[in-house]
Formats: sequence, C-alpha cells, structure tokens
Amino acid sequence: MNIERIIRKVLKEEEEHRSGRYMFFSNLEQMKRQCDLLLDLDEEMVESILEDGHDWAQDHISEAKNNMDQVFDFIMNKTHGDVSVDDEDMMMSEGRKKSGTKLCARGKAAAKSKFDVYPSVYANGYAVQVCKGTKPGLDGKKHCSGAYC
Repeated sequence: MNIERIIRKVLKEEEEHRSGRYMFFSNLEQMKRQCDLLLDLDEEMVESILEDGHDWAQDHISEAKNNMDQVFDFIMNKTHGDVSVDDEDMMMSEGRKKSGTKLCARGKAAAKSKFDVYPSVYANGYAVQVCKGTKPGLDGKKHCSGAYC
C-alpha cells in the first residue's frame, strides 16, 4: 500500500469519526499501524540499528508502553471494574487487586529494567522507592509519582 493511499485512508477515517474524542481513536489506529509496520521489519536489522548508538529508540518504546499500560489499565478498570491485566496475555485477567496504592508506571519500568525477575519482592520494593522519589527512574531523575506524592 503506498503512502498516498494510507494518508487518504487515515484522513477519511478521521472525517468519519468526528466525535468528541475522534483523535483518541485515530491516534490508537495510527499507533497500531506503526507497530504492525515495525514488527514486520527484520528483527536482526532493527537490532543492528539500535546497537549502532540508537538506544534512545528502545527507551522511547519502553516509555510509550508504560504510557499505554496506564491508559489501558484505566480504561479496563472503568469498563470492567478493578481488574489487573497480565502483560503476557492481555486478555487474561488476574482478578481483583489487593487494596492499597498502585505502583506508578515510572517505578514499574525502572524495576523491570533493573531486575531479571519481575514482579518480585525486591523489584516491587525498588519500584515503590522510585514512585516515592527516593530512587531515580529510567530518566535518571528522582521525583514523586502517582499516589505516593
């Protein structure tokens, strides 16, 4: 499919979805298309590009995933009650979460990158410290996030 047809299709879809939140759905569709295109690329080729001094791209994908996780959890909790959705299989719910404060996305991301096993007691403890601002997140900065402020 050439780029002009894609652009026309996107513009047509945007016109058809002119609701109060059409950009939300349009952005989701664009992200889906871009992910599909990136996943269709040769994995070894992409790895060589990333290893050639472009680690920032991996950091951006990680942060985008964290942001998507937050939106996904929020929408799923609003539409299906307080459920937690597993990363490995987004359609399998773990059931009700324990009551208490949720970990912030910054803390989860930092813990997942630091520890080989996540979730674990140590990883969650580290994530809490990142959320409280006593440890730096992936961006190297310390600041309070989420309900820990």
